[in-house]
Amino acid sequence: MRKERINLAERFNWKWVMMVIMAFVLSLPISAKLCHACPEETYRVNVASGYLALRNAQCYDVSNEIGKLYNTDTVDVVNYSGTYWYVYSPKYGCNGYVDSRYLVIDSTPSYSYSNTTSTSYSSYPAKTVRVEKNYLALRNAKAFDAANEIGKLYTGEVVNVIDSSDSTYWWVYSSKLGKEGYVNKNYLFDENVDTTTSYTSYPAKTVYVEKNYLALRSAKAYDAANEIGRMYPGETVYVMDSSDDTYWTVYSPTLGKTGYTNKNYLY
Repeated sequence: MRKERINLAERFNWKWVMMVIMAFVLSLPISAKLCHACPEETYRVNVASGYLALRNAQCYDVSNEIGKLYNTDTVDVVNYSGTYWYVYSPKYGCNGYVDSRYLVIDSTPSYSYSNTTSTSYSSYPAKTVRVEKNYLALRNAKAFDAANEIGKLYTGEVVNVIDSSDSTYWWVYSSKLGKEGYVNKNYLFDENVDTTTSYTSYPAKTVYVEKNYLALRSAKAYDAANEIGRMYPGETVYVMDSSDDTYWTVYSPTLGKTGYTNKNYLY
């Protein structure tokens, strides 16, 4: 009888031990790996400036910041409750809270392209950049925002259009930058080359001016009245006649015109 009581006591004590262990395990925070196994959607950070804080609590407090997320970063949303959503950050490899007002659905095309020789970007339509001044920004989001610029494209540079489905921002590849991104399609044009003439047989030069533009002229003289086009930094021209000391005869594929221009701004 005494032995049976001892066995019952041992089983009773073991039962309580197991209950205590289970309670302790369930009280532990869910690991980042476990949470990441069931995200609902991927969102991209979208802030006008600065960064979006990754926090360890659902409130705005300098002391609870555990990471800084920028417009190039994405997060996987685990819980959509409240203003501060619980997310998994691939950048930091952990979970935390972020202000949902600064998240947008990640609409980046799911292309597996990379800047490698195995990728044939030349199979995509080529377009030429044309801006009146400054540059055309290559962006990581479909929005005009200084914070999402990842590169600068100038007049005359060529990009390959991968996705033209959006009404304003097209997804392109720039061989100069070795990057893919969004650009405003309104500044992309077909290269206007006269198919009856092989201008590429002539020496190519690149326009370089410190500011403004290089004029294409109808005469060998500096005169506002003889301007027939404007060429910007980075644009390519083909030199058809370089016999003059100052004004060379060139063909501009961007303008689709032949004229005179000051040779001192060609390199």
